[in-house]
Amino acid sequence: MGEKFVVTEINRVVMIGKEEYPEQKTSFSGDIRYNELIFHFSGHAMVFFDDLTLETKPNTIRFLPKGRTKRYDVFRYERGECIDVFFQVDRPISPRAFVIDVAQNEKLGTLFKKLFSTWVGKNEGYYFESVSLLYKIFAEMQRSNDVPGQHWMKIRPAVNEIHNSFLQRDFSVEELAAMCGFGESYFQRLFKEKYGVPPRKYIIQLKINHACELLRLERYTVTQIAELCNFSDVYFFSRQFKEYMGITPTQFVKKYRSSK
Repeated sequence: MGEKFVVTEINRVVMIGKEEYPEQKTSFSGDIRYNELIFHFSGHAMVFFDDLTLETKPNTIRFLPKGRTKRYDVFRYERGECIDVFFQVDRPISPRAFVIDVAQNEKLGTLFKKLFSTWVGKNEGYYFESVSLLYKIFAEMQRSNDVPGQHWMKIRPAVNEIHNSFLQRDFSVEELAAMCGFGESYFQRLFKEKYGVPPRKYIIQLKINHACELLRLERYTVTQIAELCNFSDVYFFSRQFKEYMGITPTQFVKKYRSSK
């Protein structure tokens, strides 16, 4: 978010309550027409957006860029409340979605609440005040240096290697950090800042995503898929699959068949 941009439109500001999406997993389809900036006040979820895995929890901000998306699923461990701002800018803020932890910045939650109340109040001048508040939110995010920027380039060698080889081999955090010339703790901090989850969770989710594609083909057994996705054994694979997807691999296949 180091580049300058102009907010050209706020389309809407909504508060989403705990009862808004009662199901554990929600899949969104279609192109995203507006950028979204979402402040999570409570709850815990994993968001699968294209090839990214993003973890949301209290006092995190999730950004979703507008445009075409291949996958947008939300798996909720605990339902929560959030405020979602839909808006347009004159140039891309970030080509990729991200989640940042802003627990150390108490102003941001207050600013989101004020933006929401201003928007729904519809008092005279509310629109321009709403735009002003959105700029203040971006200013706080930038001032805190919370938004992933050039840090992404520092961990790119390790991320590229993960994507190229996660089905063929395992990685230690020490090994990944060494690819970038960092210590483990610094590498993990940069990685989580960018992807919202530690490297190990990110790799497991890549495997689960690939396993879902193989399960949809209905050509392989669960044991074969566990091996093809480089899991140590089928039992560990099944536990991880259920943790991330909320159902077992076998249940996934049944649901897929019934949805055809």
